[in-house]
Amino acid sequence: MRLVWALVIAMMLAAAAWSISGKLMLWGMAHWLAWGLSLMFDLAALLCAEYARRAVERNTPAGLARLAILALVSVSGAINWSHGLDIGGPVAGYGLASISALVELLFELHRRDVRDQQRAARGLVPERLPHIPLIAWIMYTGRSWTTLRAAVGARLDSLDAAQPAPTAPPAEQGVDDVREAVLDALRKTPDATAQDIVQQLTGQGITAGEDAVQGILDEVRKPGRSGRRLYITDTVRTLIAAGTRDLPDVLAVVRRIHGPSVLESTVDRTLRQALRAA
Repeated sequence: MRLVWALVIAMMLAAAAWSISGKLMLWGMAHWLAWGLSLMFDLAALLCAEYARRAVERNTPAGLARLAILALVSVSGAINWSHGLDIGGPVAGYGLASISALVELLFELHRRDVRDQQRAARGLVPERLPHIPLIAWIMYTGRSWTTLRAAVGARLDSLDAAQPAPTAPPAEQGVDDVREAVLDALRKTPDATAQDIVQQLTGQGITAGEDAVQGILDEVRKPGRSGRRLYITDTVRTLIAAGTRDLPDVLAVVRRIHGPSVLESTVDRTLRQALRAA
């Protein structure tokens, strides 16, 4: 859809640039200067359209940008009409002038679509007014007008003059965020249980189920040289930071956390490396 929209706008702007440059050349302007000015004219309109789009997305006024677009489109339409009148009479004049009007119409439709999307995202889409059929307007003009007037009045009564700024919904914690938080809690308290870690994460504003935390603990603490060695290193560093540096004490804590199959030589080597790094 965006590709089609862009192609249509590009073709319309190309036609408008050709018409404007043709009129400028009829006035005696050099070819390169006429094409340069016509392209500059169209690019200025596109820049104003971009500023208006950004203002709509920010929910800020876009009146000045839209007024500039209207002025540029009006001048372009007048030049296109004059050029068409010179080369093909009134039919060509109205046809070329309609190009600028169509560009303005497409931009306005796009702006309204973006505005409606922004309002829908903030929950500000109003209810539709009651549909009164044509036959009702013909047969009961007074009652139809009274019904429509009452509906508009009820909507005005429900409007709040000071709209509060929309608040962003709380960000959901991803799996990677929960995992990093669990690992960080384990570094501080290596022998903590899943329930203890869940309480710590809740205090930090992180929501995580006990089953999910237990799954991470099982994955980290499962036997395996490469994965276990890295976690043993974190445990040893935590014990060193807490003041425990004797091999028997460190070995006892590591075996309690990682299982009795941990070799003393592995803990000894890890302890010596960590002490040298400290």
